[in-house]
Formats: sequence, structure tokens, C-alpha cells
Amino acid sequence: HKAIAGAIVVGVIPHAGNHLACDFPRLIKVSESVYKKYLLHDFGKHKPSYLDLIKGPEGLTGIIMLICMIIAFTLATRWFRRNLVKLPKPFNRLTGFNAFWYSHHLFVIVYVLLIIHGVFLYLVHTWYLKTTWMYLSVPVLLYAGERILRIFRSGFYTVRLLKVAIYPGNVLTLQMSKPQQFKYKSGQYMFVQCPAVSPFEWHPFSITSAPGDDYLSVHIRQLGDWTREL
Repeated sequence: HKAIAGAIVVGVIPHAGNHLACDFPRLIKVSESVYKKYLLHDFGKHKPSYLDLIKGPEGLTGIIMLICMIIAFTLATRWFRRNLVKLPKPFNRLTGFNAFWYSHHLFVIVYVLLIIHGVFLYLVHTWYLKTTWMYLSVPVLLYAGERILRIFRSGFYTVRLLKVAIYPGNVLTLQMSKPQQFKYKSGQYMFVQCPAVSPFEWHPFSITSAPGDDYLSVHIRQLGDWTREL
């Protein structure tokens, strides 16, 4: 996942940099004769200014995508995710797992804008040559299917708290009722959600009860904002 994120950064820098620093300046400086001969069909009879190119569908979607990815990438770094950066209020909400988790969902906006970005290509007008949607369709369908499956499965295992204990070292122990259909093996983990803290967040914790026990237990150490609120 991190390697792919790094590859995206490596790909975005020359792509956006080439358009903003090379293509756009060359286009607005091209002579009228060259423009009418080669570019009139693509950009219209009036040669666009640099601002026209920036605020067009291609430029605007590209810049918004770039901003979203910079935000998500920055808040996913170790310094922000682990609260190593100490910011004054109210900017302290930009650190911690919550900021990392929510900012990562900007990818939904990025995917939508990426499709729009690929539809409004400068020099390609035939629809079947605009292939961005082809590269996105399979991973988007797989991801959407996994999310839908997770939503359906999450409602099957509502539990009751049986016991709560706090041990030295800020370790919280939760014992919960064990649903009849819940099967697991030693060493596995499960995702836990607490609606009172956040109705959207699921966090993985190792199951510390034995498969033969009639209850489920997890031991949670206070490390971030979600565990602190829990």
C-alpha cells in the first residue's frame, strides 16, 4: 500500500508539473498561425489564457485531486498519525488516527474527479479512446463489493458488555457476549466498533479469549484518540 502511494507521488509530480510548467506556458505563447493550424479544433477559435487552462474541467479536477492527495498523504505520515506533531488548538484535530482515517476517504472524491478528468482530455475526442474508466472499473467494483459485504456482516454480531477492567499501563479489557455464529481460532483478530465514540470507525484487536470460552475478550492499550475516548 505504501509502495503504491509512493508510486502515485512519483507519477503525479512529473504529470502535473509538466502541464503547469511546460505545456500550459508553451500553449499560451504559441503563434496565431500555429494555433489555428494545429490547436483550433481542440481549444476553440480563441486561444486560451493560462487561467483559462487552470479553471477548465481538466485543470480544475487535476488541481483538486492533487490537493486531496496531498492532504491524505500528509496526514498518513507517521508524525501526524502517531500524534508526534504537537499542534495548538483547534489544529490539534489534524493529528491522530481519526484525521488519518477520515482524510483517507478523500479517495472517493479523487476517484470521481479522476473519471471526469479522463473524460475531458485536451486532444482526444473519440469516447472509446478515453480509457481512464477502463482502468478504474475493476478495482472500484471490487472495493465497493468488499465494503457492501462488510456492511452486511457488521450487523450480525452486536454484542453486550459483560465486564470492563483497567490494568496498569493504560490497558483496557473488554469481555463481551459471544454470538452463536461467531467462530474464530487462537491468534486471530476482530474488528471492533463503538458507536458512542464513532459510528464509522472499525479497529482491529487480537482476540484474547480462547475459542472454547463462552465470551469474547480483547485487551486494548491506550495509544491514540479513539482508544483514549473508548
